[in-house]
Amino acid sequence: MRIAISGTACQGKSTLIKDFLQEWNMYTTPAKTYRDYLTENNLPHSKETTKDTQWDILNFMVDTLQQYSKGDKVIFDRCPLDNMVYSLWAHEKDNSDLDSNFIKKCIPVVRESLRFLDVIFFIPITKAAPIKIVEDDLRDTDEEFITEIDNIFKGIERQYLEGQKASPFLPNEECPAIVEVFGNREQRLHMMRQYIDAEGDLLGENSSSILGEEVLDMEQILRDQQREMNKEKAQAEELMRQIQNTKNRR
Repeated sequence: MRIAISGTACQGKSTLIKDFLQEWNMYTTPAKTYRDYLTENNLPHSKETTKDTQWDILNFMVDTLQQYSKGDKVIFDRCPLDNMVYSLWAHEKDNSDLDSNFIKKCIPVVRESLRFLDVIFFIPITKAAPIKIVEDDLRDTDEEFITEIDNIFKGIERQYLEGQKASPFLPNEECPAIVEVFGNREQRLHMMRQYIDAEGDLLGENSSSILGEEVLDMEQILRDQQREMNKEKAQAEELMRQIQNTKNRR
């Protein structure tokens, strides 16, 4: 199964991948990630990203996805959907060279590339389980920027939940599942276990995961987190409407 971990910066994606590989050690992850590509080519990124950076990273991600087949067990740090989110953000900024034509060029590439994934586990920002922002050379720690990216992710997730035909970024067929995971490290793995069995395969529609009494308190925590996230999704939907309205005016 081909899995991607997606979401805005500073939400524990790298940590989750490490925990995932310990839980499901039959999986691998590519030796080189988009972060390595950025470093090796000294590319501007995050708030400073450019058309060239976004196109190069998109092609790097697509090429990496195509190295694996449906039967492989692999987990990716981000995927082309992440690239699309950051391009949409930059498109709305006055100092960016990402214009509407560039976005239109990227959309079909992103949409078709997602057929090479089976599941995208999305880590949203949630007030119930905040993640401490840690700086490094490839991470933008501007909280406003991080939140704006998260809102775009949530808007696309809402389109997925309404039916992927509502989104220009998702394939109508062979669309990967988009599943939220949040909470602390164990809670995130616990949520993943509801979709992935001990052999690393996707649980069937008739499969069930029986929860013992020892995790009942965790379930209550997750329900509390979900209520907080529902409030935030309304803001994400409004942002996506603004993005669409801006495109229609141009």
